[in-house]
Amino acid sequence: MSGPSRFFPAVLSIRWSSGACLFLLGCRVWAAAEAATVPITALAFTPDGQELVSNGARRVDVRSAKDCSLQRTVPCALSKITALAFDPGGSVLAAAGGEPGVSGAVLLLDWRTKTVRQHFTNATDLVNSVAFSHDGSVLAAASGDHRARLWRRPGTNGPFAEAFTLTGHAGPVLAVAFSPGDGTVVTASADRSIKVWSTEDGRLLRTFGHHLEAVNALAFRPAAMASDKTPPAFCASASDDRTVRIWQPEIGRMVRILRGHRAAVLTVVYAQDGRSLFSAGKEGIIRRFSADSDERLSEWRAGEDWIYALALSPDGRQLAYGNWAGEVGAFGVR
Repeated sequence: MSGPSRFFPAVLSIRWSSGACLFLLGCRVWAAAEAATVPITALAFTPDGQELVSNGARRVDVRSAKDCSLQRTVPCALSKITALAFDPGGSVLAAAGGEPGVSGAVLLLDWRTKTVRQHFTNATDLVNSVAFSHDGSVLAAASGDHRARLWRRPGTNGPFAEAFTLTGHAGPVLAVAFSPGDGTVVTASADRSIKVWSTEDGRLLRTFGHHLEAVNALAFRPAAMASDKTPPAFCASASDDRTVRIWQPEIGRMVRILRGHRAAVLTVVYAQDGRSLFSAGKEGIIRRFSADSDERLSEWRAGEDWIYALALSPDGRQLAYGNWAGEVGAFGVR
């Protein structure tokens, strides 16, 4: 196992306002040892919160959740890994990627044995995003061939079978996310649009065309813990147009626009309690916004390079990021 070649504390520039709190929690930045560093485009915490996984050169890097240090590696046959996602039970890791302009694939890794359970290779361009439904029964993948694909499995441990292909985008599909109730799946594209589809039969329900540039990332606000009447789900989208926009995709409503980024926004994630959301991109600055207004609560610099990935720990207390320089770091949040 090869170890990291650099270790240094991150430099923070934090702007505070009422209602927000961020603190340094074992924050470290680690860069891969390869001469040609692999940009970090995929991050995911294990469901138990003990480890953090990131993409490497034909491998998945397994890191300590405490300080992001590289602990071990898992071989992966993809020439480029763009997205990682655990199923809700934490027994399967989906790794997505492929070769740009040639082929795309999703590998399902048994996380206990680190062996491949299934291998989907029907995309004709790079797979850019992958997601499991909240009940784990559906797998979705978005690819550069202008399509998203869904697979369904009948039981908890059974194999996935192809359900349907979502067609209609005029450009590469860059992101995919399931609504909290799993009744719809949302896709975002370089064609500037966001589309909402039924997970039951793959029907296109509606399209949003408000963004002015490519839409790079999607994140749903966590569902309410308990409510007599659950409101329509909120979804955040991050775009090259320097905005994050908030939607209620199931009823066809754009709620608000979050401004403040001065360059493309590449990634977005909601806090575990749903009260705020984090976004980052080309500036190397992470910003925290209120989930119920357009108020910017705080911001801090996480490095000098583009931030492509954010991941929140299952307990909501740690935010990890990965950037183009191949660095992975984490902050404590509350």
